[in-house]
Amino acid sequence: MPPPPFGARSPFMTDDFVQDGAVDPRAALIEPQALPRVQAFEGLGFGLFVHFGLYSQLGQGEWVWYHHQMDREKYLELFASFDPKGFDADALCALAAEAGCRYICLTTRHHEGFSLYDTRGLNDYDAPHACGRDLIAEYSAACEKHGLKKFFYHTTLDWWHPDFDGNWDAYQQYLRDSVKILCTQYGRVDGLWFDGNWARKDRDWQEDALYGMIRSHQPEAIIVNNSSIGAKGAEGHPDTDAVTFEQGAPSRRNQRGAAKYRAAEMCDTMNSHWGVGAHDLSHKAPEDIIRNLVACRAVGGNLLMNLGPLGDGSIPGYEREVLKLVGRWCQICPSAVYDARPDWSLTGRGGSVLLRQGSTVYHFVPQVRIKGNTHLANGEPGDGLQTIAGPLGRVSAMRWADNGEPLSFTQDGERLVYSATPYPYGSQLIYRIAIIETA
Repeated sequence: MPPPPFGARSPFMTDDFVQDGAVDPRAALIEPQALPRVQAFEGLGFGLFVHFGLYSQLGQGEWVWYHHQMDREKYLELFASFDPKGFDADALCALAAEAGCRYICLTTRHHEGFSLYDTRGLNDYDAPHACGRDLIAEYSAACEKHGLKKFFYHTTLDWWHPDFDGNWDAYQQYLRDSVKILCTQYGRVDGLWFDGNWARKDRDWQEDALYGMIRSHQPEAIIVNNSSIGAKGAEGHPDTDAVTFEQGAPSRRNQRGAAKYRAAEMCDTMNSHWGVGAHDLSHKAPEDIIRNLVACRAVGGNLLMNLGPLGDGSIPGYEREVLKLVGRWCQICPSAVYDARPDWSLTGRGGSVLLRQGSTVYHFVPQVRIKGNTHLANGEPGDGLQTIAGPLGRVSAMRWADNGEPLSFTQDGERLVYSATPYPYGSQLIYRIAIIETA
């Protein structure tokens, strides 16, 4: 029989009376119901992360001030030279949509302390004072135009503000006042993505006050606070809605007995830096990104893929073209990429992924051969047979998503066997998606 629907009672649960105040041992069997905003976030599937700031002018990554031990006054000369003439929020959001991203997250302020938004009197260290433009206002309008969910990255670590290493309470108030501007001056905010608490693990980050302020102005915003590359999947404060897996694919998480259901998100770089690295040649290929996206969706997680604009704000050509190719793959079967969810009751051959949406099951199959002959190397050797075990239901039809080709199959109880026919010569999609219709 198929697994119970999400949020249904466990068959092991009874209506036995549990005395008030007692710990109910049955609670450990139940996975908490996801809040609607968290369910909606999981349905976004794929997002674009954008790191842009003063550091972009140097082309040496977003931590260049810190790692190159630059003199403060020398670094702040970048404020005077900041001229984002190539920053086109409309083009950026259009690219995100073409790439198959359903949300986008821009660094409104990174660890250097410089804000891309109008800080409205908190300080003059912002884009309007540097270049006469509120880049976050432009970004917000472009997100709405292209139908993207709008996320704001905001640092909590600050190398510029004197109170960060001086008056801690004053700095926390400054941080809240900064985030309040984002929550009140730029329309609907779909998510806030914080980063930096790991820098001062011994300090009280006053998260109750920060998140409470956010909820008072943007009650449906997703709140994320990055747990850092060394603490992937750590849950943190109870008001956060998702856990992060920085530069590492999320694993299946058992949330039974948890106080709150949290989504999972992997954030990853296009090369080895978040901000643009002019001498970084370790770029990912479309194949790498597609594999990471499938790995995330296999466990119900999202992928937030980064690009770092050039110093003038323009989008590097390589990143642009790679993202477009990923978008072509996403459009082969959007319902499989965004709407389907893991079905843990089903298993396939090694490396394949099974997701379900209602009566439809999607089988993501790697290493499908290319149709050719003995003179060509066309994929992994083998008979092409795929086996799926588990309660699929009665299968009525199967086909490839990319070309609609029907697939022959046999079904014996909870065992389905079908032939993963090769790609037409000239095609290789990394993962080929079989659509399985069940009754």
